[in-house]
Amino acid sequence: MKSSSAEKNEKEATGVARWRQGDGARRKRRRRGLSRDARAQIPALVVALLLLVGAVVACLPPAERLGWGADFAGGTSYTFVSDADADLSSAVGTVRDRLAALDVRGARVSAADGQLTVQVPAGEDDASAVAEVARTGRFELVRLDSISDADALARISAGVSDVELAEGTYEAFLDGSSVTAASAVETSSGSGVYGLALSFDSEGAQAFADVTGELAPVYGQIAVVVDGTVVAAPQVSQAIEGGQVSISLSLTQTEAAGIAAAISTGELPCSLVQQGSSAFSAAVGADELGRALIVAGVAVLALLVVLLVWMRLLGLVAYAGLAYTAVLEVGGLALLSSAGVFVPTVTAYLGAAVAVLVAFCAQLLVVARVRSRMRSGTDARDALRSVPRSLRIELGTLAAVFVVGGLVLYFVVSDGGLATSPAGLAWPVAAVVGALSLALVVLPLGKLLACGPLRDRDAAGARDAKRDED
Repeated sequence: MKSSSAEKNEKEATGVARWRQGDGARRKRRRRGLSRDARAQIPALVVALLLLVGAVVACLPPAERLGWGADFAGGTSYTFVSDADADLSSAVGTVRDRLAALDVRGARVSAADGQLTVQVPAGEDDASAVAEVARTGRFELVRLDSISDADALARISAGVSDVELAEGTYEAFLDGSSVTAASAVETSSGSGVYGLALSFDSEGAQAFADVTGELAPVYGQIAVVVDGTVVAAPQVSQAIEGGQVSISLSLTQTEAAGIAAAISTGELPCSLVQQGSSAFSAAVGADELGRALIVAGVAVLALLVVLLVWMRLLGLVAYAGLAYTAVLEVGGLALLSSAGVFVPTVTAYLGAAVAVLVAFCAQLLVVARVRSRMRSGTDARDALRSVPRSLRIELGTLAAVFVVGGLVLYFVVSDGGLATSPAGLAWPVAAVVGALSLALVVLPLGKLLACGPLRDRDAAGARDAKRDED
């Protein structure tokens, strides 16, 4: 029979063994939980990597995607004056719209001191397109048998093109106000010869059907008159109804597109005469750009040191978020640039830099809150889950301000002769890439570290907090 002391020792030994066994099981479950949490971050990080590669590819080649604007590439400046005493500022918007219709990207149009200036970036320069947008744009359709100038009528009938008609020698039955849509069309595939495809409103369609119906039996002709000059006089063989017609004009693509753009944008308030053209240099040369990159590099390295000293591993996570946000911001602007929506300017890139810094501050706020909770004894994984939820209103409000404010800036404000402010697009892009950076980089990296290095710091953080309380 065992003594009471032996029974007591045996019970204590059994209890210690059971506690050790339970502790081992708890550790094993914890390791399994940490392993699952670590694996759960892999999909987000893979998506982040794919987006990063896509952003880098979108920036290639940099000169074409990021530096083709006049500020970085230079270009040609065209100067126009009016042949009458007119306010040239009222023509600026129309000229901009015509350049856009002719796919001339990034052109700056401004009026001052009685001159209208068009600056076209290198690589987008097309003298013939610029000449087309300067035409007054008065479009008319005239029955040939209504022209009273016998000499002009004889030349047109003989097939001579570009015949000028004096005022009062003809009367148009339709003009550009009746045209609802106009575009350049190739008369036959591969011919290189273009005409116009026109759509008329209901009254214009009826007038065109009536005139073609009267001319068809006698194979009459309709003169296409642009700014008082007959560019073509096609023969009518049948009545044309439905309000749509294609007219062969034997023009180049630029000439036909220029006339279509003039019809679509309306007449200029005055006639423009080109006074001259000259090349201009880039506002930011290679030397200035190199110095700016050196300064930025030094600032970025200094920020890395500050973050590492302040928050150590969490500082490295925040820094990764900043780098990722910056690369995606540039990649997003490069995509918009290739689509012709974003014009690279100095102001636009300064706006993008400010937007990235603000997005980084939002991410830094999240990381700082996580660090604060860890120092108060909260588990790193729990802190990384709870902090974003607690800040969702603030982060959502900031993103909404980015999007709405940026779009208002882009559509309402003009920048240095451009129709819009390219800097405005940097803010909505920053809102999107900032959210992606937080969701795909900052939080997943933090949770991944919470399964290892940050986990080991939890106990130290709790001890520090306890020591501070004491």
